Amino acid sequence: MGKMSSFPLMSVLEFEQACGDLSRTFKQQSHLQSEWLSADVIQRNDSQYLKIEKLLSVLESNPANIDTEQTENEIEEDDEEVLAKLPNYEVTVEYDIVLSPSYQVPVLYFNIKDPTFRFPPTMDTLYQHIIPPHFKSQVDSIGVIGGITVTDHPITNSPAFFIHPCQTAVVLEASLASDYVTPLEYLTLWIGAMGKCVGLNIPVALAQKNA
Repeated sequence: MGKMSSFPLMSVLEFEQACGDLSRTFKQQSHLQSEWLSADVIQRNDSQYLKIEKLLSVLESNPANIDTEQTENEIEEDDEEVLAKLPNYEVTVEYDIVLSPSYQVPVLYFNIKDPTFRFPPTMDTLYQHIIPPHFKSQVDSIGVIGGITVTDHPITNSPAFFIHPCQTAVVLEASLASDYVTPLEYLTLWIGAMGKCVGLNIPVALAQKNA
């Protein structure tokens, strides 16, 4: 695997190679981690991107302000019958990594996938359920990530959160002492630099494999 040709910029071929390599690495190491549910290369509308999916933290997800105590009291009357009827919803966060043709760097689009549609793509949802508490002040001040807004996904055309890539090249250059980096190393570094503020981290098992 050769080094990047124009670091910190990324070509289409380098991006596709990095996505494929990371997806394969995840499949090989997935049993050693529990943070990501999947990491799949998606082909759609003549475009390729990487979709990473993880569970939404239970501690962060109570958008309807459900009265848990009242609910528990109600089901105590006939636990087995009621619990058998309760739907087992899995709420996840989907992170789509797409190459920007104008900035020539990866861009992160993300959203919450919920069968009951309780998490619309609004700034309230972003701050209450996606951004880790210790990153909220950084996001408020924009900082190195370049700002988060809601826009249409460039491939699916669905509303999604997106981190503007205006600072990405600068951040990546500042993160490396050398520009000798492979596409997979680049993508791993990019996720670490741009994803952590919205809950996307490289699992330790994958980071060690790529080291």
